[in-house]
Amino acid sequence: MQSLTPIFSTYISSDDIIVLAISGGVDSMVLLDLVLDSHNRANIIVAHLDHSLRGAESNWDRELVASICKRENIVFEVEKLDIASMAKNEKSSLEAIARRERYNFLESVRVKHNSRYILTAHHLVDQTETIIGNIVKWGKVRWLSGMSVISGYIFRPLLTFTKANILEYAHKKSIEYREDSTNKDTIYDRNRIRHDIIPVIESLNPNIHNTFKELALYMQSLGDFLTYTVEDWLHKNELESWKPNTFLSISFLSLSLFFQAEIISYLYVRAQGGSSQWLSRWLIDELIRFIWDPGSYGKKEIKKLKLERRGERILFIFY
Repeated sequence: MQSLTPIFSTYISSDDIIVLAISGGVDSMVLLDLVLDSHNRANIIVAHLDHSLRGAESNWDRELVASICKRENIVFEVEKLDIASMAKNEKSSLEAIARRERYNFLESVRVKHNSRYILTAHHLVDQTETIIGNIVKWGKVRWLSGMSVISGYIFRPLLTFTKANILEYAHKKSIEYREDSTNKDTIYDRNRIRHDIIPVIESLNPNIHNTFKELALYMQSLGDFLTYTVEDWLHKNELESWKPNTFLSISFLSLSLFFQAEIISYLYVRAQGGSSQWLSRWLIDELIRFIWDPGSYGKKEIKKLKLERRGERILFIFY
């Protein structure tokens, strides 16, 4: 693995404060080592969330990260949460709750230190797992685009490296790290994909991770194109309808069903501050039916998006 300096110089400067999401596993510990060689230590914040899912193992993970931060004189931010109890109370999956709380914690650390980016240790195999999981569950263009190197405040500098690259680097540099015993537990969807599905695909195409990398880049470009096209259509319709945040229902209904769905998806995601959580084909169809039916009620609200019928115009409002 090469130095991170080239990719760092593209996105950040040595004066930028950055938050590193460090679990104690090999991926994040390699990321930490690479960042220590590429960035000003005074501007590095290490953030560690203890999920309280593995008893003493979780404590040992936290202690390892804390000891390295002390040795390197790096600011260490830590939080301990009972993810299992939260998932039970909310009747949700451990994976979903853990992911939500992890990013909530990382964002709170970013805001506290006024950091430029949050760095995560996602790599090329994580990209493959993400895309396969999204194919199974969603099947939309923006979900098939996987993860980007930069997504808002999230920076993934290892996204082009394979797991083999990371393990080789860890061995060469004698990097200390912790093994997460739950990584082998196939009750979790991502682990099932990693242990049961990917090996079969690799037997058919040993270069599958690069194939998915190219797919992600293509789908990201396609997603950008669709976003631009939707924004251009909305802008032109605002001018045509003479009102901000409106479009003419007749113009919308003249579009293909595919593009109608893209417009609704765009408005929903924008209303949720960039999140597509809970967006489904059923929700999209419900909003399209509202626009199609002139006899329907004058307002339709889903989450933080409200559509309001005003004669021939459709007003969209974000809460």
